[in-house]
Amino acid sequence: MSRKDYYAFILRNWIYPLAQRMQGRDFHPAMNTALRDQFLSSDELRELQFRKVSALIRHAYQTVSYYRQAFGKVGLRPEGIKTWEDFKNIPLLTKELLRENEGTLISTKPDSALYPVTTSGSTGMPLKSMFSQRAALRANVSRIRSLKWWGIELGDREIRMSNTGFSLGRGWRKFNYEYVSTPMRNMLMNRKQFSVFTMPPKIMQEYWEAILKFSPRYIFAFPSAYALFANYLHEKGYDGREANLKLVVTNAEILHEWQEQLITTTFGCPVAEEYGSVEVGVIAHSHPCGAMHTMDDAVIVEVIKSNPNDEYGQVVVTNLDNWGYPIIRYNLNDLAKTIQNGHDCSLGIGLGKLEGLMGRDQDVIRLASGRIVYYLYFHELIYQVRGVRQYQVIQKKPDLFEIKIIPEGESFNHEQENYIQDVVREHLEGSTISIKIVDNIPKDPSGKLRYVISEV
Repeated sequence: MSRKDYYAFILRNWIYPLAQRMQGRDFHPAMNTALRDQFLSSDELRELQFRKVSALIRHAYQTVSYYRQAFGKVGLRPEGIKTWEDFKNIPLLTKELLRENEGTLISTKPDSALYPVTTSGSTGMPLKSMFSQRAALRANVSRIRSLKWWGIELGDREIRMSNTGFSLGRGWRKFNYEYVSTPMRNMLMNRKQFSVFTMPPKIMQEYWEAILKFSPRYIFAFPSAYALFANYLHEKGYDGREANLKLVVTNAEILHEWQEQLITTTFGCPVAEEYGSVEVGVIAHSHPCGAMHTMDDAVIVEVIKSNPNDEYGQVVVTNLDNWGYPIIRYNLNDLAKTIQNGHDCSLGIGLGKLEGLMGRDQDVIRLASGRIVYYLYFHELIYQVRGVRQYQVIQKKPDLFEIKIIPEGESFNHEQENYIQDVVREHLEGSTISIKIVDNIPKDPSGKLRYVISEV
């Protein structure tokens, strides 16, 4: 066993479980249960789901003021929910309702400690919610189990290409995040983290050299960022197979067929897709059998069509383990075709299958120099600014951007505008920002709000 493999073994069996225990999470029992329950039949999984959701509904009604009010408006009580048809009578929780009721969704009797999370703002409205330690454990277990399907074990060397590891904050907060807490966490987890906010050729060259040196077993990345990286390797004449990757995992965006083919051809390994959300955790994950299996022992996934003849419906999710901040029948604003039973999986997995998943596409920003800026750069920028209810960034020219802002209260002022101008000039090659305060930001014809648009 090599030194690198020996550390992975220690991380998998001692360091990670201990770190989870220090946060109040009992890892091994949860992992063993998940590995067992994935082989339950479709009927057994539905029974498990209904037992868990019935208990969750009673708890939410008794301890969460939002659900007492929502149930009361439609004349619904927990004891009246006896079948799956009854379950469908629970009003949908939308992103707008989640935003408006942040405080009233917190349980007065959480089953474990809570911590705040913020979404990536993929509808132009970053949302704040809470995650219980129990729900976080369950989400981690779902991801670890899904990776095991592909031969990846907890502790295997990982490269993570994402919007984390880089901060647009200032002072100690920025220093601590970039040079203390994030590097320490990555070191303990046996991974390296690459920012995708900006990926000029110089940075991608550094990433390639780091990958060859670190020799990861797999890479976790946004599809658009990894496709950009793959194209760079082709242009330079590098052989991506030298990285000897076992798997590439994509998340946060639609994985297009051309991206999957490009990544597979470049690196000579399969591509797996994870579907999830910050508010809920892992919802579904692709499997070597070809299916996108839903995490039925942790979430309930519905595809709701306004017309039975519609090809696509809204994806609605219930988190079965977040008793501290219950998320019940939450409309993600994503589209899918249908949910099928998983009984015909070639490897015996009984989890359901999500078919025809569609998410959201966002534009890529290309500056005058040719440098690519990843769209989540703007989310991180706006997140640092007080008083922004909603926003939209439009690239008019390579060095000219317009930001539409719907302010929240009176806390958005000239100081906030100047901060945005300063950061953009510093990071985006002296680009100019025109800030417009508006009352409304129109949606596109599909009804979705694109919060980053390039007209270049």
